[in-house]
Amino acid sequence: MAMSIGRRRLLAAFGGAAVAWPLAARAQPTKSPVRIGFLPIGSPSNTYDRSLVDAFREGLRKVGLVENRDIVLDVVWVSGDPEHAVIEVMQRGAELLVPCGSSGSVAANRLAGTNPIVFLNVGDPIAMGLVDSLSRPGRNATGFSDILADLGSKLVGLARDLSRPPATVVDYLWHTAWPDGRNRYEATEKAAQAAGVKLRSKGITDIAEVDDTIAAMKQSGATTLIVQPSPFTFQQRRRIIDSALSHGLATIFAFPIAARDGALIAYGPDYVHMYRSASLYVDRIVKGTKPADLPVQLPTKIEMLVNLKTAKALGFEVPLAILVAADGMIE
Repeated sequence: MAMSIGRRRLLAAFGGAAVAWPLAARAQPTKSPVRIGFLPIGSPSNTYDRSLVDAFREGLRKVGLVENRDIVLDVVWVSGDPEHAVIEVMQRGAELLVPCGSSGSVAANRLAGTNPIVFLNVGDPIAMGLVDSLSRPGRNATGFSDILADLGSKLVGLARDLSRPPATVVDYLWHTAWPDGRNRYEATEKAAQAAGVKLRSKGITDIAEVDDTIAAMKQSGATTLIVQPSPFTFQQRRRIIDSALSHGLATIFAFPIAARDGALIAYGPDYVHMYRSASLYVDRIVKGTKPADLPVQLPTKIEMLVNLKTAKALGFEVPLAILVAADGMIE
């Protein structure tokens, strides 16, 4: 798609040094609030997605950053075009960006010039070019990794162990239009090989394809689907879960909230805790610390939820070992 003249001019303007006004220079008695561009993924109509925004706001209050006194929080939801969301907050004068998810964070990194970035729930910030290393980011970005890129072996193990005897083939649904989709698929395929099982996969480029794709997976013998963790599958989790249930298939997600939405099992980071914790880095950067000097944080809370209501509806008997390991069960 051709880039508009207005967008080209805006991107060109972002390339200049004038866009970056060091936050430390704002530390004057008459300073105005620092404008933060916050870019959550999901939908403002979804209760859980809104709760993540609320958790971030709560964290800001706890560290003493008062909205409209110390900061101005400009919230723009990332939907199908993360670049557009980044441009929108930059046009309104964002001085610090807090993008959520890999796509939004890569877009912010490309467009923000030297403005500081605190990213959230990014799988592999090194591979995406956001930081030089986790311990020494070295650039204008740091933040919180959700380690989803490393959870392939755990998700494969759950899918394998759901059947008795353990399955020799596990099924995988992934998003082919996502730039990091292929990498994450290949990492999961390697995890499957290491576990001694075959990964049988199908990809979709758009949610309109999900029903036909899941129907085809059912016909191929699938009983349980590992759903690739990505911004797309987070946003479309309810649609994917409902489609799978309508075809009698269980789903395994890496987003804990997915179990409450009807997935059989969800295993992944506690995102509410992560979003609340992000305020600590925002506070330090507002007060003059460089992102390059703040190590990337890994999740401190990983949880597994099992939806027993879904198991009953599908006629699944969840193995005792999985039930014992679960942090919570939904009945």
